[in-house]
Amino acid sequence: MAGSPPLAEGLADYIAAVRLAPGGQRPSPEQARLAADLNADAIAYPRPEGMTVTTSFVVREAGETAVRIYRPAGDGPQPGIVYFHGGGFTTGSLDSYEPVAMALAEASGATVISVHYARLPQSTPQAMLEECYDVLCWTAEIASILKIDTQQLAVAGDSAGAFIAALLAIRARDSEGPNLACQILCYGLFDLDEMRDAYQKSADPILTLPIIKSMIATYRECDARSSTPVAAPLHSDNLVGLPPALLVGAAYDALLDEGQDYTRRLREAGVEAQMRIAERMPHGFFRAVRFSEAARAEMRELGKAIRTYFKHEQG
Repeated sequence: MAGSPPLAEGLADYIAAVRLAPGGQRPSPEQARLAADLNADAIAYPRPEGMTVTTSFVVREAGETAVRIYRPAGDGPQPGIVYFHGGGFTTGSLDSYEPVAMALAEASGATVISVHYARLPQSTPQAMLEECYDVLCWTAEIASILKIDTQQLAVAGDSAGAFIAALLAIRARDSEGPNLACQILCYGLFDLDEMRDAYQKSADPILTLPIIKSMIATYRECDARSSTPVAAPLHSDNLVGLPPALLVGAAYDALLDEGQDYTRRLREAGVEAQMRIAERMPHGFFRAVRFSEAARAEMRELGKAIRTYFKHEQG
């Protein structure tokens, strides 16, 4: 990685394990999805003692949505986090993002519901958000079966998943949907402007300029097929009344400055918003929890912050 900024320990090994194509380019969505799933074991995170993991399905009019439920040890009601994975809207799955979901459940003491939403270009942003909102409502509706306390429910996402989680927080407010204790937004995409200066200057070894441009182009092409276009969170007209936000940024990430911009906009709207920046980290570093004590430490810090927004500490 000559010429690249110095990474936190273990990150170089993680990057080598997840590299799908040379030179920061991205293979077709179909090839990238398959490669990531075939390689999921290479980044798998050890299951914490006592945690149960269950894969199930949310039935919708349009079909079924797969979810994977991570429940830390304990018999009583737990907080719940509905988690949306990254992958640029086109890749990512329950398997390839399991390290994040499992580590998030461990750190927060909450039951995490990881959502396998329909991805672009097969879906559209509008349909994708409708599907994700249905899963959020499903979680609240059957909370007693899941042993989740509906007064301690949050949304979370990383990268493109943070884009989804942020818009769901707005949708829940506007639709009088589930009451959210907080929103957890990790190195999120909050803008869709490929001309952002940060994109041009970024030295991030994971989220490169070609990938960013491809992601935004695909989003726009798919959004054009929707009857209702979906604007990026940073361009939402009204952020007043949203749940508290916990944002995590990565120092080398091309998306860092838009995360900072979104934090400022939330604060200007009177929303409690905290942002922590992980030093020497690239985009997507929470997937490196198997490889890096620094990544695990950042997850533990996030877990501590999440717990402050739930009514009581978990063991």
